[in-house]
Amino acid sequence: MMFSTLKDKKKLKEKVYLFVLANFLSITILNAQDITVTGKVVDIKTSESLPGVSILVKGTTQGTVSEFDGTYTIKAKNGDFLVFSYLGYQTKEVKVSSTILNVSLEESAESLDEIVLIGYGSSKKKDLTGSVTRVTEKDFQVGFVTNAEQLIANKIPGVQITPVSGRPGAGSSFLIRGGASLGASNNPLFVIDGNPIGLADGPGILSALNPEDIASFSVLKDAAAAAIYGSRGSNGVILITTKKGTSNELKFSLSTKASISQNFLTQSVLTGDQFREVAKRAELVSGASILTNLGNENTDWQDEIFQNALTTETSFSISGGIKNLPYRLSLGYLDQDGTLRTGNFKRTTATLNINPVLFDGHLKINLNVKGILQDQRIADEGAIFTATTFDPTQPVLDENSPFGGYWQYLDFASNPAVLGGHFNPVAKLEQVQNNTKNLRSIGNIQLDYKLHFFPDVRVNLNTGYDIAESSWSYFTPADYFPANISNGNNSSGDPGSKTENIFLEATLNYTKEIKSIKSKVDALAGYSYNDFKTTNYFYPSFDVDGNLQPGSEPNFDFDIPQNTLISYFGRLIYTFDEKYIVTGTIRTDGSSRFSQNNRWGVFPSVSAAWKISDEKFLEDSKTISNLKLRLGYGVTGQQEGIGNYGYIPIYNLGEAFIQYPIGNGFVQGVNPTATDRNRKWEQSTTYNVGIDWGLFNNRISGSFEVYLRETEDLLNNVSIPSGTDFANNITKNIGSLENRGFELKLDATPIQSKDFNWYLGFNYGYNENEITSLSEDNDSSVGLFNGSILVNTVGFQRNTFYLYRQVYDANGNPIEDQMVDINQDGTINEQDRYRSESSVPRHNIGFNTTFNYKKLSLNMAFHANLGHYIFFKPNDNLASIYDGIFRGNVHTDYFDTLFTQSGNANQGFSDHYLQNASFLKMDNISLNYDLGNVLNSKKGSNLALSASVQNVFILTDFEGGDPESPFNFGSNFGGNYTAPRTFSLALNFNF
Repeated sequence: MMFSTLKDKKKLKEKVYLFVLANFLSITILNAQDITVTGKVVDIKTSESLPGVSILVKGTTQGTVSEFDGTYTIKAKNGDFLVFSYLGYQTKEVKVSSTILNVSLEESAESLDEIVLIGYGSSKKKDLTGSVTRVTEKDFQVGFVTNAEQLIANKIPGVQITPVSGRPGAGSSFLIRGGASLGASNNPLFVIDGNPIGLADGPGILSALNPEDIASFSVLKDAAAAAIYGSRGSNGVILITTKKGTSNELKFSLSTKASISQNFLTQSVLTGDQFREVAKRAELVSGASILTNLGNENTDWQDEIFQNALTTETSFSISGGIKNLPYRLSLGYLDQDGTLRTGNFKRTTATLNINPVLFDGHLKINLNVKGILQDQRIADEGAIFTATTFDPTQPVLDENSPFGGYWQYLDFASNPAVLGGHFNPVAKLEQVQNNTKNLRSIGNIQLDYKLHFFPDVRVNLNTGYDIAESSWSYFTPADYFPANISNGNNSSGDPGSKTENIFLEATLNYTKEIKSIKSKVDALAGYSYNDFKTTNYFYPSFDVDGNLQPGSEPNFDFDIPQNTLISYFGRLIYTFDEKYIVTGTIRTDGSSRFSQNNRWGVFPSVSAAWKISDEKFLEDSKTISNLKLRLGYGVTGQQEGIGNYGYIPIYNLGEAFIQYPIGNGFVQGVNPTATDRNRKWEQSTTYNVGIDWGLFNNRISGSFEVYLRETEDLLNNVSIPSGTDFANNITKNIGSLENRGFELKLDATPIQSKDFNWYLGFNYGYNENEITSLSEDNDSSVGLFNGSILVNTVGFQRNTFYLYRQVYDANGNPIEDQMVDINQDGTINEQDRYRSESSVPRHNIGFNTTFNYKKLSLNMAFHANLGHYIFFKPNDNLASIYDGIFRGNVHTDYFDTLFTQSGNANQGFSDHYLQNASFLKMDNISLNYDLGNVLNSKKGSNLALSASVQNVFILTDFEGGDPESPFNFGSNFGGNYTAPRTFSLALNFNF
């Protein structure tokens, strides 16, 4: 029995050994077999998909990259480690334990390795010495964006972006750090995929681009960063990169959007009933027959001219690569109605980017071509002011009217007449067809060659063009009342103008790391040629029957203004021990706009950075993940907005309808122009101190900068004494201007978890400017135009209001035409006006926040401008009610002022009309839902839906509408076309 038991135990032990061995072998075999691992890579903070993430099986060369929706597929073995790496994120290793592996990557101090575009090159973010801000696709403003500048609006401290109009297709004005000039251009330079756009049309180009094509913006704000662009960088530089193809996988992207826009800001004018009541009282007081011409309607003319406007936009792109030839082709179409009746803007875009890499990476080619067709019907914005002043007791239509069925005022003899420009505002929109068409192509090819025999040297050649043709047509029917032309008017031009800008740039770049002395050198030398040419075509006008209108035929068919800019530049970047960086640049520009003696300008810069967080005393800090100090100095120039030939005597054609009899015919006259041979470059010198920081592994990050910019030899249009030249004004160098301020940027992620993340972004810019000298005739003040309410005065901000101080009664109501006699000489005149506030904001604030919960995302954006004023003078008196035949409407301010006359010259300069225009605006609220891989495709697909509202609300004490509208010279009379409120839905589908 004992023997039997021992024998059985032995057999049992053998079976156990065999079982363990079999399991071990099976596990080994299973581990040795490849399995297919799939998953998705997302940003841990925003839950957004990360395309292009490198995924490598550790210890092998086997790898892949994530698709546009963050999905990936890779072969690996159980127990292998997958290494996930992505620029700007911490590298992460994950062990393979299943066939589905979703990964979240976290931004870290490594985001400082992000590549940022600088002038004629690129740099790691951590190595920047100048003031450069980069905004990428994941940081763009969300919602219904039709113009590219809206992507970065209120995202960058010190950069003010203001819509120029609510008109569809209208662009925005840009002002960086308060602007450097009085009379020359304040537009920044835009460089799109290496193609510099003419400053005269800089901001306008952004309304021509499809926002879906934009990948990133880099904004160079200080002279240390922008001086490499010399005279073109005085107001900052904005570098724009469009999307490129990235892999061999064929990818499709479809985006479609629809929106309804509505005007939500109107002027408070009298209703028809109120108007009749006021007119009745006025008739009793004056004894005049006022009620005779009034109607019985209650017409809200503002409601009649505005509409709910539909906009649709569709974008489609295809991208991929054939071996070493990545490509991306995109098409876009926008059809946007204006909230002002009859206005419409259509934009068709096509973009092709081809970026091959040849000869084992030694030759990189970037071919970028953009085609743009813009077709627009322009609604007459003058109808907005007319709607606030037209008689509210009259109807829109009159079946007995000979003027297209629209009611119009007639004179006493019932003959058609233009009564001081008072005509039916609806007819002004419906009967006038003012159409423009713009066909534009922008393209360049860039060759970047790293020498085979000397790989430290790169040669870069970049050449391109920007060509646009514009045509227009204008038509009014024969029964259009304001034209007062029996046969109507039909004018056209095809093309009206053509612009041709070409450029050529060549650079030589040498980089060398000398490890023995812990040094790195990056040297650049370059040449640039830019030629700007415009051809203006002149056409006669015809009536609707094709008959030539007298005096409209020009003697010349066209003219061709042209200017050229030639530049030489260089840059040297020296880095020691990866912690201390010094950058120096120099550029010399020669412009055909100046005489030989003043043609060339020299623009240097120097800047330095100290990466304090890399010092030994901070390298182990768990709190400070980034700390860098920056210092910068630079000089930039200015020559835009001054004309091409101001230093030589030239003649301009006079009006076509003013012709002189010579012999048996008539000749169109010419006018000589004023000349200044001493005109020279306007120059700005900027000093900048900045500090960048990141805390708690960059969960909190930001920057703070202080700057001083001094502009000398200001170019400005000034009046000159009669008889001293052939004109009453001329553009001259007249003085100096100083801008000073500081900027703060904060980014934080207070909550960061698997399912819920909360992001906060805040930026603040403070700028104040002061005119420090005006040398023109030793005058201390230069008006912006004759009779201006704004002046530029030494010791004050630019665009300072120059007004009378209003006298008020005991109840706080203004007394008509009663102003304070400041100098107490018994006479109210120019000497009693005083310098008040400025129309330029001092404080610019932007705030945005994002909440992510699983697949839901809620975004909100706000901004505020503080410290500026607007002169708002509506029609607040009864003069128009007494105006003969026409009875003009008045603003409800009349009930406060009880003014009766409009001819009081002093009243038009009263500070009673000066209003604080500070505001807080909610720009956008957007809700997004990511449905994920709806096709269950192995290669991945992604569907996302979103809904948004733009221009949600405005908090302000300003009574004249939207205080952000770019009011002409700081004044508003109630006729501005403000940006509408927009409700939108969008669908994005990638596969």
